[in-house]
Amino acid sequence: MTHNFANKLGQGGFGTIYKGKLRSGHIVALKVLVMSKANGQDFINEFATIGRIHHVKVVRLVGFCVQ
Repeated sequence: MTHNFANKLGQGGFGTIYKGKLRSGHIVALKVLVMSKANGQDFINEFATIGRIHHVKVVRLVGFCVQ
């Protein structure tokens, strides 16, 4: 749940990052992409890279969706 995207954490090159909370209680960061700035391959590359990184200072990719 994002509380209507009220808790903005930051702005990136391809979109805005918000704080959210899953039903399980886990706190997550949600990135909302601006599709006019990112093509499909950029999206795939970014999330493939994030999915491979495992570091204490980098958030873990839980999933993504396209609407």
